[in-house]
Amino acid sequence: MLSRIKNDPLYQDLNWRLMLIGCVANLGAMGFGFDNGWWGGALGLSQFQKKYGEYDDALGRYAIPATKTSVGTGTGSAGIIIGCILAPFVTSRFGRKKSFLVISALMGTRVVLESSAVTSFWQLVVGRIMVYAGMGLASNLTPMYLSECSPPRIRGAFLALYSFFLSFGVFMAAIAVYLSRTRNDQWQYLIVILSQLFVPLGYVVMYPLMPESPRYLIYRGKYDEAEEVLKKLSNHPETIAQEVQLLKIQVEEQRELHKATSPKDCFKGVNLRRTIIAMSVQILQQAQGVLFIQNFIVTFMQQLGFPDSLRTNVMVTGCGFAVHFITFLTFDKLGRRRSLSLGAVLLAGMMHGTGAATATGSAGHYSSAVANAAAALLILWYSIYGITWGPGCWVVAGEIGTGQLREKTLFLASMGSFLTSVPINFVNPYVQAKLGGGVTFVYGAFSVVAAIWVFLMVPETKNRSLEELDEMFQANVKTREFKKYVSTGLGAQITMAEDKGAKKMELEQEEDV
Repeated sequence: MLSRIKNDPLYQDLNWRLMLIGCVANLGAMGFGFDNGWWGGALGLSQFQKKYGEYDDALGRYAIPATKTSVGTGTGSAGIIIGCILAPFVTSRFGRKKSFLVISALMGTRVVLESSAVTSFWQLVVGRIMVYAGMGLASNLTPMYLSECSPPRIRGAFLALYSFFLSFGVFMAAIAVYLSRTRNDQWQYLIVILSQLFVPLGYVVMYPLMPESPRYLIYRGKYDEAEEVLKKLSNHPETIAQEVQLLKIQVEEQRELHKATSPKDCFKGVNLRRTIIAMSVQILQQAQGVLFIQNFIVTFMQQLGFPDSLRTNVMVTGCGFAVHFITFLTFDKLGRRRSLSLGAVLLAGMMHGTGAATATGSAGHYSSAVANAAAALLILWYSIYGITWGPGCWVVAGEIGTGQLREKTLFLASMGSFLTSVPINFVNPYVQAKLGGGVTFVYGAFSVVAAIWVFLMVPETKNRSLEELDEMFQANVKTREFKKYVSTGLGAQITMAEDKGAKKMELEQEEDV
């Protein structure tokens, strides 16, 4: 058992510096999740409903009307689009490291706007646009930064940190909302808003410990700096000099052969295929219902007549967060294709099961058995999502683009994701009010589409260096042949250089045993 642990890539390649940058870089993802979580939970808080809602005679209490729910949720997506548009310029002009300070400034400003929106719902909306602009930047920056810093053997697990921290943020928000539910004043929700200051403060405090992306430095011709960073991040510094030389040659080769630098180049030649893959997994992730769980689970449970919808929210988000720990051990072993295709099939089953369980009944008049069944199925849905599509779409989008176009590819992928989220956030409140539990049939249908799409279009990229993927796409390797393809170019040499130290460590450990 001990020898198996020591031979595991996570044990051999992971170190405290990689863990540090993985945690700090993903503070934005945690803030993203927290904002999603607190908003969805606050829609069910009595004081929030009283402050910004209207009295509903049918329900006998204050409630947030569908119009405000739609606008408050949907305009956040507009902010994300703004952030996505700015991301390629910011990350390219200022570098990966300094871009984290831009996120910190945007998120700090939003806390001030949201917490001071004492009477104005629209000031609250402006604050959400501000924070989501930061999230649009983070959704481009973080996966790119992680993919450029991580060893190829653990890149899947490293990129999965984005989804892990996003889910953790949603869970922490659910707990914060649940614990504040008993207050009878505006602090019931203001405490939750102010607690989000941990994200911008965390970025500022930890900024000096963050290195610049080594591949960004190489793209900028700063080879000595890149070598120093790689030596600090690697457990096998003896191979770094060779790796940097190979990366330098590969970058020059890509520039000479392709000269791809603008967003329109993402739609030319082999890059079109890479762009379609990156965008499609992001779009399908949103279309399968994650926003329904994160933003509307509380109102859905209230619609079913569930006695404690906020507690259900904690259960759903808590289970979704807990299963993310499994991802670090399985994602690089199962691979991208298997995780996404199997996940889509299971997600379809959970959503269709929820729809079938709630096919009859009206708002507030479902039986307790139906409500319990729906809650159980949605907990299963979010748990399965947490180990498949949650991290999977960010892993694929973060590694699939070529080096010269990585910022642009992630920009387009994120834009696809968040452009999909806009109509979902705006339309879901109305569809949910009309169809009740039947809304889950819609999301289940998209999971069926996702399973078919992954089988046809998404290649297996585990254990490949980013440069090796360049070679494979340039050679037009078919989707289902990626796993068995034998690389022979510079990408393969870079992978061998990165793996050489790991194999040396394995031999040393076997001798010790």
